Amino acid sequence: MNYKQLTSIYFSPTGSTKAVAELIAAQIPGQKESLDLTEASKTRPDYRFTENEVVLVGVPVYGGRVPETAIERFQKLQGRQTPAILLVTYGNRAYEDALLELKQVLKERGFRPMSAAAVVTEHSIVRSIAAGRPDAHDRELLAQYGQRLAQQLADVRCNYEIPDLVVKGNYPYKERHVLPLKIKVSSSCTGCGTCIRSCPVQAISCTDPKVMDEARCIYCMRCVQVCPVGGRKLGTLTQLMIAQKLKKVCADRKEPEFIV
Repeated sequence: MNYKQLTSIYFSPTGSTKAVAELIAAQIPGQKESLDLTEASKTRPDYRFTENEVVLVGVPVYGGRVPETAIERFQKLQGRQTPAILLVTYGNRAYEDALLELKQVLKERGFRPMSAAAVVTEHSIVRSIAAGRPDAHDRELLAQYGQRLAQQLADVRCNYEIPDLVVKGNYPYKERHVLPLKIKVSSSCTGCGTCIRSCPVQAISCTDPKVMDEARCIYCMRCVQVCPVGGRKLGTLTQLMIAQKLKKVCADRKEPEFIV
């Protein structure tokens, strides 16, 4: 297939999904672009892709599903039987229905899923889980996957010949559940506004970073990560409760999965 461009598209609040997408894309030759749908925007243009382009679309897994915010932003994407590479990242628990859901969302937007990856990254809430991942072993596997993708793309003669991609997951999808989290702001907060500007859903007051709209917050942990003075964090008791809940299901190392 003679494609003119590979565009990496991602919703990546803590940067992990973006990093993995870039590792994969680096192995695929040709012109590259990126489209970061993480930050909030009052107006967002429509993004149209042709049949001689390729997209790599990545999201983190939230409770076994694609984040609703990402799905909303993907409504601005429009393919024309454009080949799509799917990527989900998760914190060593399980990705459950996320790949299947991402596949269906993109098919409805005119894309043709051709390959998929589910990759473990550091857990966004309990960062001791899968700490440092993707590690050297993961990166080697991701490089090999990217090289296989490059060959797969070269072998495609016609987009309409791309077979239906079979991925794990169940439909109806599992119900969405929100963990009872509360992000606390300490006295070290300087009011610099970094968290306000970075929040993907504008859940932080534009005049006082200590004030949050908890109904709007998606607990993506972006504000915690970007705070330059470490002034935002989950309460210690909450951290311990979640860590204990995840301890057993996250104990065994899970390896990246690739569907080509």
